[in-house]
Amino acid sequence: MTGARVEELRGDDPRQLGRYRLLGRLGSGGMGRVYLGRTRGGRLVAVKTLLAEGVVEETDRRRFAREVALAQRVTSVYTAQVLDADATADRPWMAIEYIAAPSLAELVRAKGVLQASAVRWVAAGTAEALVTLHRMGIVHRDVKPQNILLPLDGPRLIDFGISHASDLTRTQLTLGTITFTSPEQARGEESTTAADVYSLGATLFHLAVGRPPYPVDGDTLRLLARVQRGDLDLGGLPKELTPLIRPCLATEPAARPEPGEVLEQFTASLSGLPNSPSGNRWLPPRWTELIGAYESQGRRLRETGAETGTEVREAEGPTVDQRTSAVPPPDPTRVLPEERARRADQARAAQAAMAAALAAQEEQLRRARASRTPPTPPARTPSPPAPSPAPAPAPARKSGGGGWFGILLLALVAFFIYETNAGNSGSTGRGSSSSRSTYDSSYGSGSTYTPAPTPTPDAVDLAFRSVDTGDCLTAFDDGYESWSTRTPQTVSCSAANAYLRVTSATEGIDFADCASGNGRGHWYHSGSRHSFATTLCVERQFRKGQCFVAKRSGDTITASRTLNLWNCDATEVPKGFNTVLQITGYHQAQTSYPAGYCSRSRDDRNIYWTYEVDGGRNVLCTTAV
Repeated sequence: MTGARVEELRGDDPRQLGRYRLLGRLGSGGMGRVYLGRTRGGRLVAVKTLLAEGVVEETDRRRFAREVALAQRVTSVYTAQVLDADATADRPWMAIEYIAAPSLAELVRAKGVLQASAVRWVAAGTAEALVTLHRMGIVHRDVKPQNILLPLDGPRLIDFGISHASDLTRTQLTLGTITFTSPEQARGEESTTAADVYSLGATLFHLAVGRPPYPVDGDTLRLLARVQRGDLDLGGLPKELTPLIRPCLATEPAARPEPGEVLEQFTASLSGLPNSPSGNRWLPPRWTELIGAYESQGRRLRETGAETGTEVREAEGPTVDQRTSAVPPPDPTRVLPEERARRADQARAAQAAMAAALAAQEEQLRRARASRTPPTPPARTPSPPAPSPAPAPAPARKSGGGGWFGILLLALVAFFIYETNAGNSGSTGRGSSSSRSTYDSSYGSGSTYTPAPTPTPDAVDLAFRSVDTGDCLTAFDDGYESWSTRTPQTVSCSAANAYLRVTSATEGIDFADCASGNGRGHWYHSGSRHSFATTLCVERQFRKGQCFVAKRSGDTITASRTLNLWNCDATEVPKGFNTVLQITGYHQAQTSYPAGYCSRSRDDRNIYWTYEVDGGRNVLCTTAV
């Protein structure tokens, strides 16, 4: 296994949805179909569509729109981010951040179970994702190993297709997997946040033991009855994990810990161990090997994903379903779009020159006929006097057929020059040969036409133009009125160095429409020419433990740079600032923040400052370091 299984697109599959070119199928179920998509800039996305025959029912469309609205509210580091959606399309779709990582289910199936410390590490990240969801009033309802992906920088909870606000609807058994479903869900009762806690416990048991927490004998009805009763089989659970997992599997919802308590327990269980966010520290090599294969596949797909959207081919270990066939001969060399446009400009310029020359010739002939005198030839530079005897003068030219012959000759010469220039410039792709076109008029005079050169974007222009809305960048405010990189460099939004998210990417000057406030701003590129200007509206991707510079006066922060990223151990700060603030918490915003809101314990005497970010949806807790 070298990566995700991507099936070929079939006859009933679209080739493009919105601005996303589809490369293949990632999966299909009773409720929807998921495709692997790619943006113009190369970013991979998972595009989910409703699976419906014929016209989509209005009730399904409303449900899908509600699902999108709920999912877009989630901004946790440990969930997959919804980037774009169109619930009004003929085939409603939603584009989600594609995470090139295997699921926990596949890892256990292919590479075996985890040791206790690694289970705690996975549990802490997943519990934090649930805490974020539950604070927003969202119950996931389908927490299971298949819906948790594991890149090296931490787990990602995915598939909000059956998630709903906790007060909207009741779940049905068909919406989840029986062996990871809570007893109340199996009985058809209302799902609460406690149901997600139960499913998390069952998932962690699976990681540690390699099977569900029930006896499974192939009888679905008998298994359903066991789940409804909470008839568990916890044999094989390591003793060091029993105090953490067993309470989550309590039959009665009220007996289970709160999601926040679960997070605190798992976080506390990691105390004393090396503080490393990377899975390389926690996971066994057999797991990291498979995770690395997925990451490599993701890089190849971003760089070489098929532009036609019909299939995906890889240099190593193809994972797309495809029949073995002979390698086809190479396609003929194709003209790049920008080269095609340049040639078209040359053709239009040559045609304009020909038209102007023809019009001038027609005007001269018209005047000549009107005055019954030959048209006056263009002025020519006098030649030096020839020695005696002088040569015989050339015979006078007629104003009739000779003029039309000159026009024909002019057209032929101009066409030949255009074809020559197009052929020469095509060899370089940038028009390296001269664009000067020289031709003689019908009277033999030298005349030169130089079309205006077509402007070409430079490497920096192209770097900015390749960025799409929803992309994440490695750049950050360096504290000195500049960005940390000269050009934007895109990276997976799940990467640890994804510091900015692009909320809008437009050509030209458009930063007046960029949102402002804490953690928001714009990155404007003026371009090598005005026509190549680009505006990126950006939003900071905050993570617990990060630091930024500020100016403090007593207990008051008078200035801060929330787009900045600063070394938490630094002893120097930029001029105009005097302190470094560290993010100690990242929570859903509230109407007010009581005293001690950010404190980590009753004995915590640190001073905290809060920042509402993400347009007021979330809040940062910060303290001076």
